[in-house]
Amino acid sequence: MSDHDPLATPTLARLYMGQGYFDRARAVLEACLSRDATDGHALALVARLQARSDAALTVVLHAAQPGTTQGDRASVSWTAVGQAEDCHVIVVAITQTGATAATWVTSTRARTAFGGWECTLPFPRGSVCASVGRIVDGDWQPLAVARPVSWP
Repeated sequence: MSDHDPLATPTLARLYMGQGYFDRARAVLEACLSRDATDGHALALVARLQARSDAALTVVLHAAQPGTTQGDRASVSWTAVGQAEDCHVIVVAITQTGATAATWVTSTRARTAFGGWECTLPFPRGSVCASVGRIVDGDWQPLAVARPVSWP
């Protein structure tokens, strides 16, 4: 994209970001900032892109095999986790027990940028979600969060 392209605006970059075209958004923002290095909107979007993680995380449920004592299982897989040796995958399952809720939490180290892990779920029904991230300055910094999944 040309430095003087009138279409190179933060609004166009934002549209690209909304559609998942992050490389195109970066190119547009570079053109914007080469034209005006103090463009606050462009600078804010550049900061947002720099904070963005390419990591992805999914949870897939597997029903227990009939005739076995093992319960339902959650299979968690992750991709593009940067500095994976410092990261953990946390799985949280919840279920309703009468008027209250029961919570179960487990975790494992990610160790590699691309990987997977399987755990047996403790409840006959409930919802499960997972997050991959690291501790930074004493706080959890998520890199990716899986969509919650419920099972009967």
